[in-house]
Amino acid sequence: MPGRFRADHHDSRVAIVFDDGGMNLLSRAAIDELRVLIRPLATGDRQLFTFNSGRPNLFAAGADMAEMQRFTPGEAEEFSRAGQELFAAIEKLPMLTIAVIDGDCFGGALDLAMAFDLRFSTPRSRFAHPGARLGIITGFGGTSRWRSVVSPAIARRLFIANEVFSSSDALAGGLVDRVATDFSADFERLASLDSKKVRALKELSCHSANLSQRQLVDLARLLDALYSGS
Repeated sequence: MPGRFRADHHDSRVAIVFDDGGMNLLSRAAIDELRVLIRPLATGDRQLFTFNSGRPNLFAAGADMAEMQRFTPGEAEEFSRAGQELFAAIEKLPMLTIAVIDGDCFGGALDLAMAFDLRFSTPRSRFAHPGARLGIITGFGGTSRWRSVVSPAIARRLFIANEVFSSSDALAGGLVDRVATDFSADFERLASLDSKKVRALKELSCHSANLSQRQLVDLARLLDALYSGS
């Protein structure tokens, strides 16, 4: 089914809305379609990218399990790789990125949300990763991406104990960064940030675990000079 995603362009923000007419499943076709929409953002001039659902009380339901059951081993590996490449592409975008979650965010949808810089949630949202209960392990990278988002204790509750987090649980555990019913003022403020500084800081954070303090300082100076044009 074509047209699962819609891109809305504002002055300094681009918003992609996910609406497949049903459960917002991350099927292979949906992943391929979103990759096409994401690609031009890597070289665009927008300062903020937001991603949200057009379905009521639902962010996304994760991977399309019915489709996955028909995969051959080779097709399953290809599907997993496609999802990982999409989420990695979102992580590498130069602008600030926000997953705006209103409703259920389960399984692969949670993997997707963790690929964004920030996660904003409405009070009615819920978060879960039911793979262990279903006898599967996510192939989209959530079991490693959590390290940059939540503590090991929170990850164990999500991935192993299969807890369902409320929005307040998610905020307390660092899974989401803000809980509100309207984010208009946040978007306006964040879209006004210095995009060159945001890009430099994002690149710096990618290397923070692998460089010494001295190397990080030197890299920060280089990035600041590069993106400031000095």
